[in-house]
Amino acid sequence: MEKSLIVSYLQKLESMLVQEKAAFAEAKDQIEKVVNKLKEIGELLDDKETWINEKVEVLLSETIQRVTKFDCSTTSEDDSEECNKSCHCLNEEQTSASSSSKLSLLQSNYSNLSECLQNCLMYCCIFPENFLIHKGKLIRLLVAEGLIKEKEGRLMEDIADEHIGELVNKGLLEIDDELSGNATKLQVTSIYHEFCLRQIEEGKFKFSTSVPYKARRVVTDLDMLKTDNSQLCSLFLIENETPFEERSEWLKLEVAKFLRVLDLEGTKIKSLPNVVGDLIHLRYLCLKDTEITELPEGLVNLKDLQNLDIRWCGYIAELPKFVLSLSNLRHLKMLKNYGVCGVKLPLGIGCLRNLLTLTGMDPSGEIAREIGNLTELRRLGVMDVTEDVINELSSSIMKMYTEKLVLVESFSPPLSLRKLKLEGVLEKIPSWLGSLERLTNIRLGYSHLMENPALVLQLLPNLKDLTLWHAYDGLKMGKEFCKAGGFPKLEYLTMASEFLEEWTELEEGALPS
Repeated sequence: MEKSLIVSYLQKLESMLVQEKAAFAEAKDQIEKVVNKLKEIGELLDDKETWINEKVEVLLSETIQRVTKFDCSTTSEDDSEECNKSCHCLNEEQTSASSSSKLSLLQSNYSNLSECLQNCLMYCCIFPENFLIHKGKLIRLLVAEGLIKEKEGRLMEDIADEHIGELVNKGLLEIDDELSGNATKLQVTSIYHEFCLRQIEEGKFKFSTSVPYKARRVVTDLDMLKTDNSQLCSLFLIENETPFEERSEWLKLEVAKFLRVLDLEGTKIKSLPNVVGDLIHLRYLCLKDTEITELPEGLVNLKDLQNLDIRWCGYIAELPKFVLSLSNLRHLKMLKNYGVCGVKLPLGIGCLRNLLTLTGMDPSGEIAREIGNLTELRRLGVMDVTEDVINELSSSIMKMYTEKLVLVESFSPPLSLRKLKLEGVLEKIPSWLGSLERLTNIRLGYSHLMENPALVLQLLPNLKDLTLWHAYDGLKMGKEFCKAGGFPKLEYLTMASEFLEEWTELEEGALPS
C-alpha cells in the first residue's frame, strides 16, 4: 500500500512540474527536491517503520496546497473563479486522502501492539483528552485493574512500567515536560485519544479483557450514576467541588457493587461511609487531598485492597489497627495534612509483607524496628525521625532492597542510593551526603539550614533533579551556589524560600548541562 501511495504522489507532483504556468516557476526547485527525496524513501521503504508514510503524506499534502495557493494568487481576474474551484477540489481530495491514510495508519499501529499494550492504551483513554496522570499512579492502576499479566520472578509494577515505556517510545503516550516537576506525568497523544474513542463508539474496538470499556467511568457528579445501568469496575470522581459527606447512597447503588477502583482525589468528601466495606472487590482506594478525618472500620472487609492513598487527607494522624488485616496491601501512601508530619502506624505493621511502598510514616516507638520485616519494600518515606530511633531505623533499612529507596532524616544510607528525600529541620548538612555519587534526585524540605546546602550538593556528579523547599534560610545566594563545573548534570532546580532576598550571578562555567 505504501508503494502505491508513493507512486500516486510522484505522479501528481511530476504532473504539476510539466505545467507551463508561471506560478510554478519559483516552486519548481522545491517540488523537485521533494520528488527526489520521496524516491529515496520509496527505495528504502521496506526497511522503514510504517509511520514514515504518514510523514511523507503530510509533507506532500502541505507542499501541494502551498503551491496551489501560490498559483491562484498569480492568476488573472478572469481565471480566479476557475482557480478557486480547482483549489477547492484539490483540497477536498487531499483532505479525504489524508484522513483515509491516517486512519489506516492508526489502525495498523494499534493492531501491531500486543494485547497488553492495547489494553494499557485503551485504559488511558477513559480519562478526558489532555488529562495528565502521574506515571506511578498509572502503574498502580494498571496492576489493580488486572491489566498486567503476571510473570514468574517479576513484579507486575515493573512490567507495567515497561509497557508504559513502550507506549511512550511508540508515540502513543507522551510525557508532559512543563508541569511534571519531580514526578513524571503522562497523557495519550491527541490523535490516538480521538482515534480510540471513535473506534469504541463505532463498536470496532473492544477491550480484549472481559471488562467492557463503559465499566470504567470518569465522572464529575455522582448523580450521573443514578441514571447509569452499567455495572462499574472503576470510578474516578474529578473536578468536583461539591461537599457530599452526608450522602452514602452512591456506594449502595447496584452499579457500584463490583468496583475495583475508587478514586476520590481532590474532592470535598469529609467522611467515607462505612458501607465502603461492602465493596469487597475493591483493590484501589484513593482519598488523597480530601477532607476525610478518619477511616471507617468497614475497610477491614477489603481483603483484596492493594492501594490505599491517604496523603494530605484531613486530620488523619494515626492509622487504625484494622489496617493490619489488609494482607494484600502493596502501596500505602500517607502524609499528615496539617503540620506536614508523619502518620503513626499500629504495632504489627511488619506483618504486611507484600508492601512495596510505605511513605509518610512516623517511625517512633517500635515501628523503626518493625519495618525491617518489610523486605519487599521498594520505596520508603520516613518523617519526624528523632535521635533515639536513628540507629534502629538505619539497621532496618539495611535489610531492604535500597536501589529505589526514598529516605528521610539523618542516618548512614547505602552508597547505591538513587533518590533521597529529607523532610524536617536539619542543623547541618549530613556528612555522608557528599559521598552518595549515584544520587540523581534530591529533595530537602523544610530543612531551614543556615549553611548553603549547594556547597555540598553541587559536587554530586549524577544529580539531575534538585528541590530545595524552604531548605535554606539565607538572605543572599551568591556565586558559591554553583562554582565553575558545579552541578554537572543538573536538569531541574526547584526552590522556595521566605527569606531569600537576593541572588547574584553565577560563575562562568557553572551548570554546564
